[in-house]
Amino acid sequence: MGKVFLFLEKTNEPSIKRIASYVYVPEYLTEEELKQGILVDEVPQAENIPGKRADLFYNTDTQELFYKYFDEVLPPTSPEQQIKDLQKELNAVKTENKTLMLALAESAEAQQRDKTENQLAVADLVETLINKEVL
Repeated sequence: MGKVFLFLEKTNEPSIKRIASYVYVPEYLTEEELKQGILVDEVPQAENIPGKRADLFYNTDTQELFYKYFDEVLPPTSPEQQIKDLQKELNAVKTENKTLMLALAESAEAQQRDKTENQLAVADLVETLINKEVL
């Protein structure tokens, strides 16, 4: 197999370059284009990691090619993205539902306490009125 030309792109790290593109017939490149990358005998294969995309990089200090793996952002209309979005929404609704159920239970408990206190107050009032022979 022939050589492969890799166009290099700057990154935030001075000695790390991202591989912008590959050329499998480097003989057709100009001298100016050849200054923008490197020639290699072969390109390593990336691991296939579900939900990740692999970007190829080159370390200018060690002259090694390596992959970095990034979370794959699915298109918003893809079924996979819709499922992810719906799962997030469902989890948020479940959390909100738990919070509301707790608040409702606390409210019902407070209403029951108020009702009991009111009944006791009415009973005390009736007893006071009976004792004073108002009723």
